[in-house]
Amino acid sequence: MKKRVLVLLVGLVILAATFANSQTPARAPEDPVVKKIIELGTNDNQVMRWNDYASNRFGSRETGTNAFTDGAEWAVWQFKQFGLEAYLDEAGEMPVGFNRGPWFGKMTKPTEKSLFFGTPSYTAGTKGVQRGAVVVLKADPFSIPGRNATPENYEKKRVAVEAAIAEVNANKAAFKDAWVLIAGDNTGFARDGRRNTADYAETKLMPPLTQALIEAGALGTIQSSKTEPFRIMDGFAESWDKLPILPDIKLAENQYKEIKALAEKGEKIELEFDIRNWFKMGPVKYHSIVATLRGWQYPDQYIVLGGHFDCFSGGTGGIDDGSGFAPGFEALRLIAASGARPKRSIMMILFAAEESGLVGSQAWLKHHPELQPRILMMINRDGSPSAITGASVPETWYADFQKITAPLVSLNPKWPFKLERSLPRAHATTPGGTDSSSFEMVGVPTLNFRTQSDYNYNHAWHTLFDTYSELVPYTEHQKESALVTAVVAYGAANLDRDLPREGVYLADGLYAELTLGAGDAPKRITTSLDFVNAPLQTANFVRIAEGKTGGAGARGGMPGGPGGPGGPRGGQQPAAPPIGTIDVRSGRIEGVVTSEIQKSVAIPRLPLTPNAKLLHDAEGVLGVSGPNAFYITLSKDTGLDKTGTALGKTIAGLDLLAKVKKGDPIRSIRIVRVGQAARDFKTDDEAFKKLLDAGK
Repeated sequence: MKKRVLVLLVGLVILAATFANSQTPARAPEDPVVKKIIELGTNDNQVMRWNDYASNRFGSRETGTNAFTDGAEWAVWQFKQFGLEAYLDEAGEMPVGFNRGPWFGKMTKPTEKSLFFGTPSYTAGTKGVQRGAVVVLKADPFSIPGRNATPENYEKKRVAVEAAIAEVNANKAAFKDAWVLIAGDNTGFARDGRRNTADYAETKLMPPLTQALIEAGALGTIQSSKTEPFRIMDGFAESWDKLPILPDIKLAENQYKEIKALAEKGEKIELEFDIRNWFKMGPVKYHSIVATLRGWQYPDQYIVLGGHFDCFSGGTGGIDDGSGFAPGFEALRLIAASGARPKRSIMMILFAAEESGLVGSQAWLKHHPELQPRILMMINRDGSPSAITGASVPETWYADFQKITAPLVSLNPKWPFKLERSLPRAHATTPGGTDSSSFEMVGVPTLNFRTQSDYNYNHAWHTLFDTYSELVPYTEHQKESALVTAVVAYGAANLDRDLPREGVYLADGLYAELTLGAGDAPKRITTSLDFVNAPLQTANFVRIAEGKTGGAGARGGMPGGPGGPGGPRGGQQPAAPPIGTIDVRSGRIEGVVTSEIQKSVAIPRLPLTPNAKLLHDAEGVLGVSGPNAFYITLSKDTGLDKTGTALGKTIAGLDLLAKVKKGDPIRSIRIVRVGQAARDFKTDDEAFKKLLDAGK
């Protein structure tokens, strides 16, 4: 009897399980490679090891330094230990090399105390230990802007430099064997300019003053520096026979003020410095480091991971960009160590000379034009030490990324991965921000990760504090980012189809990105703007969005990404107040803009003539119906051709139009310009008046 009952129970269990399975969609089989990547990334994550090597074994990896060259050779060796192809890609050369040793300084009279200071790279060190009195240079050319100086400021600076030279020459004895306090605040760059860039007034105007101080026998100059952040960047050495001679010291602001106050009271002050800035005969070639895990089915297609290997030598690059390149470095190791054989190749590039103007990424793309159309996605990391918590991808990628990131959704309860849809965006048109902009310029899709961190990136960005120790409290963030990067890179490389380029970037043109609705999930809609066939009405719409000074072309097509202190630091900006409201009428939604912007704009009555090239013959047509009003059709409405002017079409977010409700706020209207013609379309008062006169 018991045996029969047991058999019956087992049968019922099997039947129940069979029924349950018939009602529940079958789960996709777990990829053993992804499982192994997650296991290694969780239990044997070595992301901090690579930053330790780069920051502490090699040190300040500035372009043109031995540390960079030695570190690059190590990186190639290390990648080969992972079983990867690896090589050095020549990016450029410096006319003179630079190496930084220790630096020391103290006040010896009237009391002894250590001094906190730095010097820009490619500037002179001391001749061993040098001790001297302090003199204050009264003339002040240093507070006048030098970078991108206006003609007016350039002339002011020229006059001030001449006054300073005259002051030095009139009393050379006071400057002999003295440390010279100069005015102005440290910007991080050298006293005499950097990289011989033409738009720096210092490059042309400051050397004669420096030469006058040298001829007077001065020991060096000392300038005040904010301690938070304590910027230390670079100067320039033109050639071996034209090396910098006069030290350029940036001293902590409180100590500078103390010393200056004592000097102005007539007290005897004595300072001592030992600054070991060394030069190397050039030219010194530098290289990006390229490593590849070759795909088996489509080896000539690539997923590219990127991060720059160089840093300013005031620090050791632990944050900028150790926190960026190391997760990619470890991600590639995790993929290789898992035994993965992805369908497509995965490449990691450690870029040289990013801090010199994205030189390494620009050079690699120039060297390999044939690879540009074969790169399906580029993932760059350059910013705060942060954990990757999600991604924003175009609609054309969304289904693929749901599969790729499914293992990450609940993997780490602290940082659950969230996938979001993004609208097509403007691509970079000039190098800037970070290396991903170089890839955007040639149309390579770049991935936008969402990250979380409470780190103050401004504290380390190009400062003395850019060290490995800053990263240690964010070890778990780094490990998470390495693991996520590995899963995403492998998943993208192993897709059954290519990631499409459609829907990633906007084509050349003028666009409006409208954010409508309240709450945490507003509707984001992108429309085109026909500035060619309806220039007056388009200009009026742009002025509704931007005010009367719109049209400079500063927003659209500019590179994004956290390449500077604007990078991800955790937290969100508070939402701006609405700029208007939405009404819903038969067949269309209508928006009226009533923000402060309108007070700066002369609102005319426009001739609402039909646009011969664009009619109201579909859903999603954008038009203007008054001086500060616009509409978007919800269905075909040819009657509007008699009362309004069609400006464009909804190219993203068309499905959201039906969800817009009466009374919804207009959160923002952002004008995006892509391409030269769109950037040249001006809507300032003068340009708008010309259009208005022509329209009448």
